[in-house]
Amino acid sequence: MGKTYLVEIRLARTRWRIKELSRAITQQFGVGHYRERHPHVTLFGPFTLGEFVCEQDLLDTIATCAAPYGAIPFTIGEWERRDGVHGGVVAFSILPSPDFVELATGLSRALTRITTSLNPWDQDPGLKWYHATIANHLPPGKAGAIMAGLPAGTQLASDDLSPPHPFFSPMRAFFAALSGPIRHFLNLEAVPIRPVLLDDAGIRITVMRENEILGEYDLMQQRWLAPEEIPDDRSWQESMARYRVSAGFERSGQFPHPPGKVFLISDLHLGHANIIRYCSRPFVPSDVDEMDRVLVANWNYTISPGDRVYFLGDLRYGKGARTEKEYKSLLNGTVTYIGGNHDRDTGETVSSARIACNGMDFLLVHDPAEAPSGYTGWVIHGHHHNNDLRAFPYIDPERKQINVSAEVVGYFPVSLQEICRTLKETVLPSGKSLLLRYPYTAISRDGTDGRNVQRDE
Repeated sequence: MGKTYLVEIRLARTRWRIKELSRAITQQFGVGHYRERHPHVTLFGPFTLGEFVCEQDLLDTIATCAAPYGAIPFTIGEWERRDGVHGGVVAFSILPSPDFVELATGLSRALTRITTSLNPWDQDPGLKWYHATIANHLPPGKAGAIMAGLPAGTQLASDDLSPPHPFFSPMRAFFAALSGPIRHFLNLEAVPIRPVLLDDAGIRITVMRENEILGEYDLMQQRWLAPEEIPDDRSWQESMARYRVSAGFERSGQFPHPPGKVFLISDLHLGHANIIRYCSRPFVPSDVDEMDRVLVANWNYTISPGDRVYFLGDLRYGKGARTEKEYKSLLNGTVTYIGGNHDRDTGETVSSARIACNGMDFLLVHDPAEAPSGYTGWVIHGHHHNNDLRAFPYIDPERKQINVSAEVVGYFPVSLQEICRTLKETVLPSGKSLLLRYPYTAISRDGTDGRNVQRDE
C-alpha cells in the first residue's frame, strides 16, 4: 500500500485550550501515550492516491473545493467515545455548521474520484462522525472507563476524578502544594477538567502525508502557504486578522447611533497575554499589543463621547499591562467602572449599579454570585467569560442573567437598548437561552440557540 494522506481542519482560536484540556485528561487517566498531539477535525481520509494521481493533483482538487469558502464555523461540545478497529477513541463532539458539512461533502465527492479512502464514512458523508480526538487506539475498556470518570454538566475539579497514573502523582502533588503567589509567578494557571461548549472556525485546511504536513491551505487568504509560513506566528497573525474582520470581531469604522445611548461590556483584560489562550480569543498570544489595539478601537468605534458606558470589571491584568489610568484615558464615553476581582481599589469603582429599560430592572455586578438572593430583576454580569456557556450564556431567561463578557458579546460593547429588544423579540417569546451575542451558524445540542440577528449594526 502507498503512502496514506489525511485532510483535516486544525483548531484555530480554541487550539491551545483544547490541547491543554486533552493533556490534562490523558495525564489524569494515565493514557498520555495515546493523546492526540494536534487536535483537529477530519474532513476526508485517511486515503491513498489513485493510480497516476500525483500530490499536486490532490492539492489542486482541494483548492478548487475550498475556493468558495471563508472561515468554516463549528461548535465544540461534550465528550464522546467510539470503539474502532484500532481501539477505543475518546473525543470532543463537533457540531458542524452547514458550510462545514457542505465543504466536507464536496471534498468527499471530489477526492473519491482520485483516491482510495480507508474510512467507510467517506463513502457516505451524511454518516460522518465529526469529532476532535482526545485519545485514540486505547486498550479495551479504557475509553469507557475514561468516559465514566469525566465530569458532566457543571465544573468538577480534577481532584474529584479517578486517581491519576502513579507517574504523574508526585508532579501533581508538587504543583498543588505551590502557594498562589509562586504559581502566579511561574505562570501555572490550571486548566480545569470540565465539559466545554465553544465556538471556533476553521481557517486553514491541513493535508497530512503520513506524519508530516504536505500542505496547508489558508481559507482567509485563499492560497497554499509556503512551508515556512505554516508554523510562523506572523502568518497566523495575518490569518487571524482577516478572520476577525470577516467574523465581525474587529470594527473598522464608527458605529452610527443616536447620542446618549447606554452600553455595557466586561472583562477586557487588556495587557493580559494568557487570556488569549484561556478564553480562545482571535489573536496570537505573542502579540498582546494587537489585542489591546483592537479592543480599544472596537470600544471607541462603538462609543461616542456623549454615550454612557457601564464597564463590569477586570479592565487590565498582568505584569506587562499598562496602568488602569493609562487604559482609561484611551476610552471614549462617560464610564462607570464596576470593580472586578482583578481590579485594584482606586476609589474610582463601585460594587454594583441599577438601571432600567422598557419597564425592566437590571442589576449590574461583576460576578453574578454577588447579586442579592432576593433580587427579582435581571442580573447583567461578566466574570465567567466564555468558560462555561452552558451555565452562563449571553442571555439566560430561566435565571434572568445576561453575560456581557468581552468574548460573549463579540469584543465590543453592547447597548442596553439592544439587550432589551433581544429580550422582548427573541428570548422571552421562545424561552430559550441565547448562547452568544454575535451571529453564529451552529446550535448546541442542548437546544441553546447560538444566533442573534438583533445585533446593532
